[in-house]
Formats: sequence, C-alpha cells, structure tokens
Amino acid sequence: SGGQAQIQQEFGVSQFVATLGVGLVNLGIAIGPLVAAPVSELYGRQPMYMFSAITFTTFSLGAALSQSIEALLICRFFAALFGSSVFSNFGGSLSDMFTSDERGPLVALFTLVLQGAPTLGPVPGGFLGQHTHWRWIMGLSAIWAGSVTIAVLFLPETEIGAITKLHLRKVRGSQPLPREDRISKTSLWGKALLTPLVLLTFEPIVLATSLYHAFVYSLLFLLLEAYPYVFSETYNFTLSENGLVFMSPAMGNILGVLLYFGYFKPSYQRKQRELQKRNKERRSVFLKPVIDLALNPEARLPGILTAAVLVPIGMFWFATTCSHPNIHYIVPILSGLPIGAGMTLFQLSLSNYYIDLYPKLSASALAANLFVRNFLATWFPTFAVPMYKSMGMRNASFVLAGISLAGIPGSWVLWTYGGRLRSRSKWAAQDVPPASY
Repeated sequence: SGGQAQIQQEFGVSQFVATLGVGLVNLGIAIGPLVAAPVSELYGRQPMYMFSAITFTTFSLGAALSQSIEALLICRFFAALFGSSVFSNFGGSLSDMFTSDERGPLVALFTLVLQGAPTLGPVPGGFLGQHTHWRWIMGLSAIWAGSVTIAVLFLPETEIGAITKLHLRKVRGSQPLPREDRISKTSLWGKALLTPLVLLTFEPIVLATSLYHAFVYSLLFLLLEAYPYVFSETYNFTLSENGLVFMSPAMGNILGVLLYFGYFKPSYQRKQRELQKRNKERRSVFLKPVIDLALNPEARLPGILTAAVLVPIGMFWFATTCSHPNIHYIVPILSGLPIGAGMTLFQLSLSNYYIDLYPKLSASALAANLFVRNFLATWFPTFAVPMYKSMGMRNASFVLAGISLAGIPGSWVLWTYGGRLRSRSKWAAQDVPPASY
C-alpha cells in the first residue's frame, strides 16, 4: 500500500485497479498450494522449493520493471501463485525432519511469519513509498527472494518417497514407470484437488470455521487499505507513519503466540496427562483389554473461542476511537493488539483442531481452509476505502466489528454440539462408545 498512490498516478488507474495488486496476491496463494502439494509428493520438496524461489524472484523483478498496470498485476499474481508452495510444503518438510513435539515451536514461528508478514511489510513499504519510488518496494521483494534462492540451492531432499524414487531411478535407469506408480500419481492428484472441495461441501464444521477464519484473515488485508485512509484523514499521518501503525497488530501476533504456548497448549497437555493417568488406572482394574480414552477435538476450542472474543474487542475499540482527532492517535493504534492476537491465536488453535478432528484428512481440511481464506482476502482490499468513504470511518468499522461477533456463538455451538456433528460425519474422529470402556 506504500506505493499505491504512485501507481495510480503513473498508470492513470482507479484505486480499485491499484488495490487489485494486493488482492491478486491472495488469489495466487489460494490456488497455488492446491497444485504444489501433490507435485511435492510426486517429485519431492527440494525441486518444488527451487522452482518456487526462482519463479517468485523472476516475477517479483518483473513487477518492479513493469511498464503497464496489466504487466504489474500479472507479475504479482504469478509471483504469488508460484511462490505459495511454501504454504503446503512447510508442514510436510517439518513432518519429514521432526517429531510432533519438536514441530510445535517451528509451527508457531511459521504462523507468526504468516500472520506478521502483511503487518510488518507496510513498515518498510511506507518509508520506501514516501522517500523513493514504488518500484523499489517491488524490487526489495525481488532482492530478498534472490538471496533466499541461493540458500535453497543447498537444501537437501527430505521427502522419503522422493528419496526412494531417486534411488530406484538410478537403479532402473530409463525404464518406464511401473503401472502402479502411474496409478498412484493419478490418485494423488485426484485426492489433492477433490478432497478439500468434498470437505467444504459435506462437512459443515469445515465450511463454517473456514468462512469465519476467512473473514478474520481478510480483515487484516482490509486494514492494509483502511489504516492509511483513517490515519491520514484523522491525524494527517504520512506514508511512513501509516506504515508504523501496523506494528500494533504485528505485536498482537506475538501476543497470540504467547497466549497459545503460554496457556492454551499447557492446559491441553495437562488434560492429556490426567487422561493418561485414568487410562493407566482403568487398565489395572479391568481384566479384559480396554480402549484408551482420548480427549475429543472440542478440547481445542477454548483457544478458538478466546480468539473469537479478542477480534471483536479490537474492532469495536477501533470503531469507537478512529474518527476523533481529539483522541490521541495511540488509542486507535493499540486496538491492533487484540486484533493481531486473535488472528494468530485462531490460526494456531484451528490448525490443531483440524488435526484432531480429521486425523486422516487434516491436510485436506487445512488446504480447504487456506483456499477459502485467501480467496475471500482477494476482494477485501478492493472495497475497503470506498466502504470507509461512503459509510464513514466509524460506521464502517462498527459493521465489521458486528460481523466479527459471529465467531462467539459459532464457537459455542461447536463446543456444545461438536460431538453430534462429528457423529454424523464419515471422516471426523469419533468418541469411544461407552460399551468399549
């Protein structure tokens, strides 16, 4: 957003067209992982990382050198499309190398980067947009991506299937693939592309949580456009000062990680230890074999419910303070803390909820969520400023805050009736029946 005004002036386009650059990035991220996931399973992680790094660098450089708005938008879309493989590959790479306990802090770091990038990006973007040219904003991405590409050259392959196939290829030489290998490729593509769609269509839990998560995530990209408008109009902020406003939700992201790993995860682990103790006692009492009890997926919901409260608090806070010049600017800025914390806490809690809810299809559930989330985020930046201009800063923020309240009753419904919803699903984890105790 730091160079948006310059782009409008240089290419003579409307604000809607200029903001499409942000939206098309999300569209590329929505589509890319659906294709990248099966490709990495077939050919390995390292080739996918290498291809993504090179193409992202190339299209980022193309965006910086674009001589037309069409070229700029196309380059930004394809940079996101080809660069988004990290969203599907990262989890697989961690599974290849680390145990579930070791993955926890790394997943948190990835989530922090995922949520923090849109909030920290405007900080240098604002300074570059004010003191240099919009092409330097795109150029900085290309320079950074180019340096990462050099590092990717030295990444080893970690996917066991790809390593095995590489050794077999050396032994087999140029002989054609066995028929079962060709069939497995077809089934892998079908599973990767169709299973997320099936879950969205037939699993109300996936659809409902994905839609709310998409709204919460899209708020972040709406604020990318709304913050500069609000703080410029109310407090006469410059581009660089507008960029610094995003430090608030960025700090909120860190707070969300601390909340999850400081309270919600230890609370869940404590319940697990208590249940393991009960299982040990039951095995010592019953003479016949018994099925161990396990925490149901709803045990992950306290984090989601808390996040669903934090986001509306931040939005109502922003709505009541953003349009009053007599209120110090730090007051509406600090509203980003609960917003950022809620977004990150929701992301971490929902990912673990999906893993417990769909033990065999968690990757597909997460892929479905990623697609819906980024597809909706494609459009939010395009109507942010028109909405704030037509409705007023206060009313527009109140509308968004009101919609964000939907997560509170939604989380309560899952908490109360989640077991019933799971019992009607053929893919969700089921509770141990009483007869098995």
